[in-house]
Amino acid sequence: MELRCKVFLRYCTCFAVIGALLVWPAPVHSAVVVIGARPYLERVAKRVVEILEGRYISGNSLPIADYVAPIQLTDKGLSITGNVSFHSAFLAKIDSIEFDAQKFSEIFLNTEVTVQGALKWHGIGVVLDFAANLEEYNGTGTLYVTYNQFDFPLKVTKPFNSTEPTGSLQFMSIDNSNKIVTVGYPNNKYVQLISRAIMTNFDFRDYMIASFRNWNFQNLLKAVIDEVPFPEVCYNC
Repeated sequence: MELRCKVFLRYCTCFAVIGALLVWPAPVHSAVVVIGARPYLERVAKRVVEILEGRYISGNSLPIADYVAPIQLTDKGLSITGNVSFHSAFLAKIDSIEFDAQKFSEIFLNTEVTVQGALKWHGIGVVLDFAANLEEYNGTGTLYVTYNQFDFPLKVTKPFNSTEPTGSLQFMSIDNSNKIVTVGYPNNKYVQLISRAIMTNFDFRDYMIASFRNWNFQNLLKAVIDEVPFPEVCYNC
């Protein structure tokens, strides 16, 4: 009798476990995702590039402020000391603009999600007129500076409780300074040293870059974000 009871209890236990497994929900590994986040940001980037190439790479849309930079440079027996005043600078060309897919990422916070990447500008040409006030030389001229690459982080942020995403596009950095090419006119030895200072003199370069950091793309980006719908956010995918 005792043996039969043990067998009966064992069967009851097995049925109870099986029943619990059938009723108990299986674990689901869910996550909040943005459906098609990368293609969305690529479409935003493509549209931004179209507008930049059509409207902004001309005129005064991307201004470069006037500035004065000190210079003290000696090489092979030639020295120049004084100040150089730069004015009437403008963006002359951009060879190409591309979306850097390798920089793509998604950042999820409790209240919002951000999709981000970067735009790379290649072959940027800047023209600057200058007036040199040096101990050894006084004169005016023009510099043509070609930068190899600019990096512009591109972000679009979507609050979970709002239908209106916001974005940012801002200059971050230039490529290695060794890839900067500068040509000066008139082509005399003093202007040649002034041209070299763009690569070696932080004041020369950083004052110019300060203008790049002030370029404002907010209106452009807002128009693109309004035009390209933000993809669906899935809360159980």
